[in-house]
Order: sequence, then C-alpha cells, then structure tokens
Amino acid sequence: MTAKNKKLKFIETIFEISVRYCGKEGIDELKGILSHAEKFENELTKKTKPEVSSIESSDELQALSYFDNLISFCKNHLKEIDFLNYLEEIGEVCLGYGEMVYAEKVFDSLIFESSKSVKYQGLTAQSFLKRSEIFARQSKWKLAEVDLSNSKKLFMTKRDKKGLARVSNLYGTMYAERGKMQLSKKHYEEALRTFSKVKDPLWIGMVEMNLGILETIQGKWDEAFVHYKRSLTAFDKLSDLRRLAEIRHNMGMLFKNRGELDSAITEFDRSLEYSFSANYIPTVGFSYLGKGDVYTKMEDYPLAMEFCNKAMEVFYKIMDRLSIADTYKVKGIIQRDTSNHEIAESYLLTSLRINEEGENLLNYAETSYEMGILYKKWKKSDLAKKYLKLAKKFFQLIGAKENVAKVDLILEKV
Repeated sequence: MTAKNKKLKFIETIFEISVRYCGKEGIDELKGILSHAEKFENELTKKTKPEVSSIESSDELQALSYFDNLISFCKNHLKEIDFLNYLEEIGEVCLGYGEMVYAEKVFDSLIFESSKSVKYQGLTAQSFLKRSEIFARQSKWKLAEVDLSNSKKLFMTKRDKKGLARVSNLYGTMYAERGKMQLSKKHYEEALRTFSKVKDPLWIGMVEMNLGILETIQGKWDEAFVHYKRSLTAFDKLSDLRRLAEIRHNMGMLFKNRGELDSAITEFDRSLEYSFSANYIPTVGFSYLGKGDVYTKMEDYPLAMEFCNKAMEVFYKIMDRLSIADTYKVKGIIQRDTSNHEIAESYLLTSLRINEEGENLLNYAETSYEMGILYKKWKKSDLAKKYLKLAKKFFQLIGAKENVAKVDLILEKV
C-alpha cells in the first residue's frame, strides 16, 4: 500500500467512526461542504499570479483539513460524554495507523476537554498516559515524563491500581530505552504484580513481553523465551492482532540475536501478516527492519537494503527517531560490508548522533561497536579502539555481558 493510499484509508476510517457517532446524513453533508470548499478554493487560487498558482495543495494538508473539520462537527453535534468517547476512539486509530501528528492533536483535545470536569478525571489520566507514550516514541523524554507524572497523580487520586500499573509499565519502557535496566525491571515487576492480582490477561501479556525484551537486551535468551511464550499465550487467547504482531516481532528479534536467522525471518513474516490485518503500522516498520538486519547477516545486501528503506519510510512517517537511528545503523553495516566506507561512516555517525540525543544507551553501544569494526576494516586503528572502548563501556552499563565479551575479542585484534 502506497503512502497516499494509507492516508486515504486512514481518513476513510475516521469518517466511518464519525458516521457511527453522528449519523450518515450529517457526515455526508459535511463531506459535501468540504468538497465544495476545496473546489471553490482551487478555482479562487487559479486567479493568482502564475508563480503563486503553481503551488498545489498537498494531500497532507487536505487530510488535516478534513480531520480538523470532522472533530469540530462532532463536538458541535454530540453530547459531552459521547464527544469524549469519540476522541478516545479516534486517538487509538491514529496510534494504530502510526499517525503521530494526528494522535498528539487528539490527545491534546481530550486532555483539554476532559479536564474541564472532575467527573472525567480517570479519562484525563488515561489521556496523559497516552500522550506520554507518543512523546516516548519520539524520544521526547522530558515531555513524556511530565505527562506520566500528571497521569500518576490523577490515578493516585482515583485510587486506580490498574492505571498506576500502566504508568509503572511505561516507566519501565522509558528506563529500558535509556539503559537503566534495574529500574526498568523494578517497574515492570511492580506492574506485573498488580495485573496478576486483578487477572488482566491483556496487560499481563504486555508486561511479560516487555520483560522478555529486557532479558533479550541482556542476552538472557532462555529467560526471554519464557516471558515471550507467556505473552504469546495471553494474546492468542484474546485474538489481539496488534499484540500478536508485537510479540511475533520480538520473538523474531530473539531468534536473530541467537543466530537462528531462518526462524527470525519466519517470526518477522508472521508479525507483518498480523500487522497488515490489523492496520497496525508501527510493527510493520519494526519487522521490515528486522528482516533487513537478518538479510544483512545472510549477506543478501540487495534484499537487506530494500527492507531497510521500507522500514525507514515507516519510521519517518511515525516520527520514531530511535528506530530511524537503528535503520541508519543497519544501512551503515551494509555499506561497510560492501566496502563503501565513507557512506558507512556517514550513516553510522548519524545513528550515533540520534541515539545520543535520544539517550538510548543500547543502540549507542551497538552503533559504536559497528563503528569500531568499520575503522578496523578501514585500517584506522586509533578510531577503531576509541569506538570499541565506547561500546564496551555502554554494554557494561546495561549489563549486556555477551556483548562485552564480543568487544573484548575484537579489541585484542586491533
């Protein structure tokens, strides 16, 4: 599906939800008004000077215009509680399609509207939590932490244990991204205790999956696999396609890291199948990149580059800076292994910069290691030692013992 078709499908889905809340007649009337406005404005702009009239309205601008007008229409025609429910559903759709600009706008509106009355305090707390997730995906850690703190305060006021456990889970993810593994595990285990007590299978599966990711990062393959199997069982019972897409991707990452490359490809393909069925765009990017990385290890560089570029398109669209950095790392490896040292250096330096800005210690360590290999191959020994020592330092900080040993072996040969 092309980017334009994805955008059209996204807007169609928003229209369908709006029809459900406001009725077909009203939404069709709005469509007619917007279509007429578009036609009139195009005719009007044709009367401007040639250099101005050559500028065409973008599909993105059109989509944003339809989106904003739909929300205004629904606010004007729905009861307060129905409008809040509408915004909440629209926000989830935006996240599923990876439309982070739209998602942030919706949760901005939801926080503004729900915070007008104390009776919607729980919804305000959930909206802060969702917006925090959006900021975290973009590595905007300070904004994410402010929203998470606001969410926690409101959940505490409501004495909402499940809400507080969701906050703990997100804290766990944010700490893991920045290499604070002990803090991350503490928050995940705290969340898991609560979800186990209240017997919430979805969130038990979510936290088990996150613990599996944590163990994978630290090279604890058997422990990770146990967590993933528990998570997979929970999501299978729920028939939750989005979560099945996520767990299959993470199992693919586990197999990739263990060197079981064919099994990794199988899991990434399963993840893609679930992702497309659920219109869940973020995991499409993750699994494309996973396949790109595996094909790099298999030395099938044309196929590897194809999947990396597909992944990059998704990550730029959803504004996932850390995944963009990860893609530059894999593309840098491809360029290095095909002896394009200057291009490899540029890509890997870009990956390092983004990871440094995003405070991602794991990706920073991995990219530093690949830089060290590049400079070793390029016969620049001083630079090779510099980056390999950096990699070792950060692998030690996150407790990735196997990676530390791997770096030591290379350092002996530089």
